[in-house]
Amino acid sequence: LDLLDDHPAPSPRCTALAAGLSEELTREEDAAVPAAAPAPPAMAPDTPLWDDGSLPLFPLQPPRTPREVLADHITAMVCCAAMDTAGATPGLDWLDGPSLLVKGERAADLAPKVLSLIEYGDPAPLRAWLTEIGIRPEKPVRLV
Repeated sequence: LDLLDDHPAPSPRCTALAAGLSEELTREEDAAVPAAAPAPPAMAPDTPLWDDGSLPLFPLQPPRTPREVLADHITAMVCCAAMDTAGATPGLDWLDGPSLLVKGERAADLAPKVLSLIEYGDPAPLRAWLTEIGIRPEKPVRLV
């Protein structure tokens, strides 16, 4: 979501929600980390000092901003609603990763609608998209 940096400051409600989500994620991550790591085993004289097996396979990513977390959560809720009410299916794009397939086609126009809601507090584009796709907003989302 590199597009987030090009927009003006989000609304105060979005900022508060994004901050709350970030705090919750931080608490969950802290709870998942064990309190004390076990002591490393004693090294034998013939043990190499460099262990290639412990290096990360991918470069470390910078921490996500609260706006990115909020955008991911809203997008996930929209995708759940689309799967529940409009018959959408999850997909996987080789370049972009997870995607939403609506009537067999990738829904590439969802991200700008979500960003409009987060950045400007304008729900109209997302509501219009939901109606166009056939998602009923009054039906609760079923999380399985």
